[in-house]
Parts: sequence; C-alpha cells; structure tokens
Amino acid sequence: MTETATGIRRRRMRRMMTCGLAVASMLLGLGDRADAAGQAVRFAHWVPTTHALHQGVEDWAKAVTADSKGTLEVQVFPAEQLGKARDHYDMVASGIADLALVVPGYTPGRFPIVSVLELPFLVPSAAQAAAPFDSWYRPLAPREMPEVTYCLGIVQEPGILHSRKPVTVPEDVEGMKLRPGSALVGRLFASMGASAVSISAPEAREAAARGVIDAATLAYGTLVSFGLDKVLNNHMDLPLYSVPVLYLANTRWYQGLSGDARAAVDAHCSVADAVRQSTAWGDWERAGRATLAGLPNQVFTTPDAAQRALWAETGKPFRTQWIADATAKGIDGAAALADLEAAIAAAPPPAGR
Repeated sequence: MTETATGIRRRRMRRMMTCGLAVASMLLGLGDRADAAGQAVRFAHWVPTTHALHQGVEDWAKAVTADSKGTLEVQVFPAEQLGKARDHYDMVASGIADLALVVPGYTPGRFPIVSVLELPFLVPSAAQAAAPFDSWYRPLAPREMPEVTYCLGIVQEPGILHSRKPVTVPEDVEGMKLRPGSALVGRLFASMGASAVSISAPEAREAAARGVIDAATLAYGTLVSFGLDKVLNNHMDLPLYSVPVLYLANTRWYQGLSGDARAAVDAHCSVADAVRQSTAWGDWERAGRATLAGLPNQVFTTPDAAQRALWAETGKPFRTQWIADATAKGIDGAAALADLEAAIAAAPPPAGR
C-alpha cells in the first residue's frame, strides 16, 4: 500500500520526537546555564563550522542576544547536532529547535513556491537577488509554511556543476550519477539523461568517494568546505541555479517571547539581514574558486555562447512547470515570477561585478 502524505508526516514527526528525546538532557543542561543570562534559545543548523553559513548564524545569534536586553541567550548547534539537514523544517515546526536553518529543496515537492530560486539562470548573484527575493517571498511564506514563522531568506551564490570528467554541453551529463542542489535541479539534469541521487551536502563527500555519485551541483566555496574538490575536480564555469536557505522560527516559541525579546528577533528578521547574509555568503563562495584555482589537478571549462544557449534551452520547461505549480498553490504564478524577475533585474549588481 502506498503511504499517504499524512502518514509520511506522522512518521517524520515520530522520528523528530525520538531525536528530541535523545538530545533533551543536553539541551536542558545548556538551558540551566543560560538562565542567568536569559532564556536559552536553540538555533540548529547542518553545515560545518568552517562554512560561511555557520559564521552568519553565529553573528546573527550574537546580535539578537546583545539586543534582547538580557532576555535571550541564542545557542548555536551546528553540523547536524540536533538532526539531519533534511529534517530541520520539522525540527523547528515541532519545537526540537526554536530556530533553524532550512533548505526547502531537501524535501522535494513540499514547498514549490520558494523553489523559484532553483530555476536555471534566474539569479545572477546572491547579492543582487537577496533583497528582491526576501521581499517577494516574505508575504507568501505564511501560505506555504503555516507550521512555522518566517524570519528571513538567504540566496545562495549560483551553483556550478562539478564532475569527475569535463562537461561543456548538456549531452555530456548523460549517464552520470549526480547529486543535485535541489529537486528541481535534479529534474533538470534527469531531462538530460543523468540520474539524480538525492542526498544532502554533508552526505555528498562520502558518496563521491564511494562512487555513488560522479557529479554534483554546488557553489565553489561549499564544494571546498565539504571536501568534494578532492574527488570532483572538473568544474563547468557556468552559473546554473540558486537555492533559498531560510531562517525559520518555531511559532509557539516566537509568540511566547517577551516584548524586548521579540523586538530583538524582529529587528534581525529583516530584508537588511537577508542582504547582509547573502552578500557575505556570496563573497565566501566566490573565494572558493580562487582557492581551487591555486590547487593542482583542478580543471575549469567555460562553455562558449552557443553552448550556453543549449543550457538555457534545457531550463525552459521548468519555468513553465513552476508557474503551474505556483498557480495550483493559489497564486498567479506567471505574474509572481514576472514580478521577481523584474525586481532582480532592477537591483544593483554587487560592487566589482
């Protein structure tokens, strides 16, 4: 018998609660130590402490703690300490974490509206798309994610294809086993003949080393951070897609905050914070390319204009599908996409680009 969506959610929630019991004593101990300084707040994420997103979370946590007038003590749990990357939405919805860093693409098909950033060639850079995206999605988030409270949305610097062998045109990926950056990206490469292997970034290094995958889509800095450059050393220098990464809050926790505490959280759940985080992350990702360029055995290929046109053509059906999926969720998909595209085009590019 096929498992229903409700059954899947219940099974996922049971797994989350089991995880919560496993870490309860640790969290309670930390809470006791934080009582003197303020309410202990659990911020969960899944990236290693060497990643720019971790530094962004740390800076955000310190700013909220400092601005809360002693009412909050935000504690960061990195590197999947409280649960797997794909489970972070349910962790924050259930209260295992008060705040969490969430990649909607890790739960394919669940959040089609926010997946707009995954459309090929939509995002020129993280810094340019950050304010338009956060402003665009903020009023839509309660409709798509009613179980949680939206804080802010970060834009990933466009992802690149990394592989064991050089790639310049779509037909080169036929037969590859590829770890996509999202479900939509997986479908994009499946349309070219690749097999998508759905695993999170923290799992990709081992999968590549074992031969489970022979290609992956990631931005440069993330590739280096997870050590994938040691296996996937061919890089196609063509920005393909982006990914939204969200700060989400447990609604019961958020609604129970005191005035000073809520003011501190609200002050940093802002478009300005989304831009600051996206820009810093984008700078870090681009620096990863320079790091790779200085290492031996790293090969970079740049498709020419005709080859880029072939890649652009592969993305058109997914734009049409996104419009249909968004419309099914009760919004005017065509108008919403046009509004976002216009806002991104009107936004200034990052300095020096």
